[in-house]
Amino acid sequence: MANFAKNLEVATKEELQSWVNQLDFRVVPLASDELTRRSVNELQETIKIFNEQSSKQTEKLVKLTWWIVGLTVAMLVGLVVQIILSL
Repeated sequence: MANFAKNLEVATKEELQSWVNQLDFRVVPLASDELTRRSVNELQETIKIFNEQSSKQTEKLVKLTWWIVGLTVAMLVGLVVQIILSL
């Protein structure tokens, strides 16, 4: 572990990648695991943001659908009134 100038958590991504490329059997697994952990954390945050945005979009689509249903009912009522008036 003497090759590590910094702790794994505070090392930059570039430093970790250079440690992986050193092909030192003592360093590669640790640096690779840290890179994987960071990537998984970033992916989890991205998924959370995506889910929040998707939920907001779904709510808007549901509201729009109810507006369309309301307008359709209003058109049907108007059609029934026209039919009654024409008789």
